[in-house]
Amino acid sequence: MQMAITFMAVVAGMVFSLAVALLAEELIFGQVFRLFFASSKLARQAVEANSENSAVRRG
Repeated sequence: MQMAITFMAVVAGMVFSLAVALLAEELIFGQVFRLFFASSKLARQAVEANSENSAVRRG
């Protein structure tokens, strides 16, 4: 039982550490959540724009 409690404490500490790191990064740079929650439509538009730019360069 003590092993399970220790495991849960370690996992909770790691999750908390990750959450604090993501929050600090978001407050400093403001880019992470925009990447995580970008709609697939925006992702498709970005891919199409990149493919058009590379086609123009090949030329």
